[in-house]
Amino acid sequence: MTRKIRCFFMLVIFSISTSFVIANDKTTNFRCKGIATFELMGSSGKKEEVKTISFNFIDGSLQDLNNIDCLWSDELIQCKSNFLNVRNLEINLKKNTANDYIAGNKGFGQYIETFSGDCEQS
Repeated sequence: MTRKIRCFFMLVIFSISTSFVIANDKTTNFRCKGIATFELMGSSGKKEEVKTISFNFIDGSLQDLNNIDCLWSDELIQCKSNFLNVRNLEINLKKNTANDYIAGNKGFGQYIETFSGDCEQS
């Protein structure tokens, strides 16, 4: 009887540790440097600048104003949302690049932000 209980507890501990490793796999940060643009719709043009942006993930979700659940594969992280604004982030894990698109409405009107750059995982 005690052997069955011991086996059961070992199985439970193994299951918990495995799920922790899987969840931990999707907890990471990317620091990316590239070209960012901001355009206020109806204004006279868009602003473009070199920026460094951090993308932080906890348990597979992009940490943002509204945390966004992302799809993960060996080559790509894709985060899409239509809540409060439109957001589409793709991080190419093979090339270490990021492309981010955000469109929404702030108190001053409709805007579009984009970012494209090279990343380092930390």
